[in-house]
Amino acid sequence: MEPVAIPGAEIYYEERFLSSEEATTLFNTLLAKCAWKRRKTSFKGSVPRDEAYYGDPGTNYTYSRSEYKPLAWIPELLSLKARVEEATPTEAYAKSNLSTVPYNAVLCNLYRNGHDSVGLHADAEPEMGPVIASVSLGVERLFRLKGNDGGVAFAERLPHGSLLIMAGHTQKNFKHEVSKEPDISQPRINLTFRRIESR
Repeated sequence: MEPVAIPGAEIYYEERFLSSEEATTLFNTLLAKCAWKRRKTSFKGSVPRDEAYYGDPGTNYTYSRSEYKPLAWIPELLSLKARVEEATPTEAYAKSNLSTVPYNAVLCNLYRNGHDSVGLHADAEPEMGPVIASVSLGVERLFRLKGNDGGVAFAERLPHGSLLIMAGHTQKNFKHEVSKEPDISQPRINLTFRRIESR
């Protein structure tokens, strides 16, 4: 994977992590098999995307006052997890003084069209480790990484089958988002693999 030079962040990026054929097969399988659910926010509105959370037993975590309890792994996600672990650079752990540890959970997000989105946020919950790996499938959507001053440090339309890894102090120093793009009619799936530690 290629490191992306951003002061204060640690980013690795592989545009063609999966072949187009592999990515399309996986996209179609997950679209049909994942237990997609549109959650309610703490203000009783709907989160603007569908989610499905899978992981090892005990990998519960809380985000925006909602508790995420893992569903049992499905084979396609377990197989992808192994490939993502193999691709994750050892430096992503070494720079945080961590030994290489496997991911134990994945949050699946389904953006059904350009009206679905995720607002500016950091994956900085206390249960999460500093290494988060993100696989994108389906239509390209603009992913933006912004510093705490609001400046855009990274902006890419993440391709079908790409892998982006955020490590180090990225979540402390930056937030990221996928904004609404109403002209887009096709779906996107994003899979974020994490290491959840019980507190």
